[in-house]
Parts: sequence; structure tokens; C-alpha cells
Amino acid sequence: MQNPSAFCVVALVGGLALASSALAADSWVIFAGGDKPNREAWVVDAQTLSSRSDLMAFLQTATQEEQNAYLKQLRRKKPPKPGEPVAGPDPVYEIQVNTVYENAIKPNRLIRKYSVNCARNTVAMKMSLVQWRDRAIEDIPPERFDPASEAVEPWQVQLVRFACLVGPDPKAKVPAEMMKRGFLPIGDVGQSPANFIWGNLWKDGTRPAFTYRPTDAELDRIERNLEANLARGQRETTRVLDESVRAANRVGRNNLMDMWIGKTEQEFVRTWGTPDRVENGADGSRTLYLHRGERVQGLNVYGHVVSDVNNRCDITVLTMDGYVRDYATQGATCAQQLR
Repeated sequence: MQNPSAFCVVALVGGLALASSALAADSWVIFAGGDKPNREAWVVDAQTLSSRSDLMAFLQTATQEEQNAYLKQLRRKKPPKPGEPVAGPDPVYEIQVNTVYENAIKPNRLIRKYSVNCARNTVAMKMSLVQWRDRAIEDIPPERFDPASEAVEPWQVQLVRFACLVGPDPKAKVPAEMMKRGFLPIGDVGQSPANFIWGNLWKDGTRPAFTYRPTDAELDRIERNLEANLARGQRETTRVLDESVRAANRVGRNNLMDMWIGKTEQEFVRTWGTPDRVENGADGSRTLYLHRGERVQGLNVYGHVVSDVNNRCDITVLTMDGYVRDYATQGATCAQQLR
């Protein structure tokens, strides 16, 4: 398999004319391998690069203390105090990858979106289309996606390097420096990089012919199916996250409060009254703070506490999109007051 850096040098020496402005479409060949007639090329479009946070991976691998620390951070506006534990999901980047195949028995190309976790050196597939030469485009449903895996394959290593280099600093895409890392800028390749690969890198080969032509109605159906699959995957992710967050927050569980999960914030406020305080989160969440009972301390003439009767129960309710998602209670008498 060819070294990606060597691949770039050979392509340039062979007379490859780079686009006059790599900023127009910003496509890059990140890896190419195999020997004729089984060559393959991986192409990314830097314009599809977007930043996310890997909350699911964090909740699945974090300790109980780390999960509790993260939930505490969500409920406060001020920065953590010195020495206070800080935890949270890793930043990740999503990017679209086109894999182009020379061999006629393989697809013309795969169009996939990957999630790249720089801290964990992992890649996970988020969307997948297969463009065949002899039949309709195949939309792969999310349940058939491979789980997140460590980046060990050469193309995976290059994908992580590209996303984690460009993601934090878009100005890092200096062609000369990127080429030293094995990334070949190819500029504007239109809707498909396959034409560019065949026209510039595989000119010594014979491109397999397309024997299938989809109708406009079929293309519309494929697009609708893709949107439905993405929406279904998003709903499943939301469901898992909700369950994970509730499972992580085991402080002050209460049967009465459990009944409110899934109900609207409006219903909750109508029953429990106006919260004592409300905080709006950057992610659209709202945190309601309510207090029941009082803590009464008796002081002597010197100001010393001689009696302490704590009948206070603090209730914290997390809502998202107008619905109660989670809660926590704290106080010695919550069991008596919340029933």
C-alpha cells in the first residue's frame, strides 16, 4: 500500500494541475492505496467539517464521580472553584468522506459521514450511501453501522489527523504544510470526486461503465429515506442520552418525582408552583429550583447555634424542549415532604 505522502509527491510530479483556489470547494485526498486495478482513494471536503461533543461515549465510559461532576457543571453558571473536579464529553468532529474504487465489482464510491474523537483516537460512522454502477444507490440504515473503533487503518489514521488538525484551526490548511502530512488539495470537484480521481490520478486505467440510470422519482425517494434514517438515528440517540443522564444522577431519587419525567414543564409548574429560581442553559435546557420546608437554627445571646431543625428539601428539575427530563432532590426531609 502506498505511503500517502509519497502518493502526493508522485501525483504532483505526474503533472497534476491543482485548482487555482483551494478555498472554493476545499476537497482533499487524505489517502490512496492499492495497485491497479484495485486502487482506492479517500477524499474529504473540509467544508463539511463540523464540531460536536461526544456525550454518549462519555456517559458510557465515565465513572460515577465523573458523571456526577459533569451533571453538577450543567447546573451552574459560574466557573468551577480551584480544585473542584471537572469532567465532560470529548470534543469531536464530523466530516463527510468519499471512498472511490477502481475495481468494477466494487461500488463506484461510498459517501459516508464519520465522527472523529481526537482524544480517544476513534472514528464512528454516522451516515452511509453506496453508489453502485449496476443498480440503485443503497442507503445503509443506522442499525447496520459499525460501532466506534480505534483509528488503526491507514485511511482512518489520516482522517483523524486531518479532522484534528483542521478542526481547531481552519487557517492550518496551508497546502505546502498539509502536503507534508500526506493531504493532497484538489479544489473544486463538484458533486463527486470520482471524476477527478479518474481524470487525474488513474488516467492509466479504464473506468468501468455505469449500466444503471436512476429516475428523478427514485432519487427523491432515496433522499427521503436518508432523511428518515438520520431522524430515526437522532431520536434513538436522544433516548439513550436521556436514559444515561437519568441513570447517572442517582442523588435523591423519589417515586413521586419519577412520575413527572416526560410530562411538560407547564404541567409541573401548574402543580408545584412557580420555581424559586430558573436558569437557562446554552443548549436550550432549563433548570428549575424549588424549595420545600425551612431550616431553623436557634441562637443564644452570643450568636452560637444551640438548636438546628432542618426541614428543608431542595428540588432541582431539568427540562428540555418544554419537557421534564431529569431531577434531583437534596435534604433530610425530602422523603417525608415528597409523597
